[in-house]
Amino acid sequence: MVENNANMDKFEKREVIKYLFLKGMSGTAIHDDMLATLGNNAPAYSVVKNWLAKFKRGRNSVEDKHRSGCPKDAASAENVQIVNDMLKEDRRLTIRYIVDTTDIHATTVHRIVSDDLGMKKVSARWVPTVLTDKQKQSCFDVCTDHLCHFQAKPQIFLDRIITQDETWVHHFDPETKRQSVVWKHASSPTPRIFKVTPSAEKVTATVFGTVKV
Repeated sequence: MVENNANMDKFEKREVIKYLFLKGMSGTAIHDDMLATLGNNAPAYSVVKNWLAKFKRGRNSVEDKHRSGCPKDAASAENVQIVNDMLKEDRRLTIRYIVDTTDIHATTVHRIVSDDLGMKKVSARWVPTVLTDKQKQSCFDVCTDHLCHFQAKPQIFLDRIITQDETWVHHFDPETKRQSVVWKHASSPTPRIFKVTPSAEKVTATVFGTVKV
């Protein structure tokens, strides 16, 4: 463990990333190495990946590019690529995190995400627990059987059938809708999250009823 590693500034960390890159190490290996050495002071993987991309494009300096009194505000092809790579890595990144990591102006990041990348933030759609093929076939067979009975003798079928529904009632939700928001393109499908049932703090609620016509 390096002594006084908490005092390493961002430029020293970039020098380390450059050195390990020149040794031929991958982004994952570099991040793991710095995490093992620096602990909580290690840069995020997205930062390592961002600087690796710059070095691969031929950049040698680890200093920030000169800015005339304000952050970068040009939605250049390089900036668009940087933001795109970060969002591909983690769809839940916030605009503030991207701004702090890349030094790109917040207005420019908004423009890149919405205009250049055509993305917007949406909440994942909650869906029931995924069914197996066997369970789907069983549901299909039951529905087909009920339909045959109904078509043969509608009134007798309705007089005899009893409906039932069963569900888990949780004391808490594993994740809120707000926590599930992700960035997506306009043409991409809305992400889905299957309900995660905790192993404790839940009860089963069963409801029975008869059909009235």
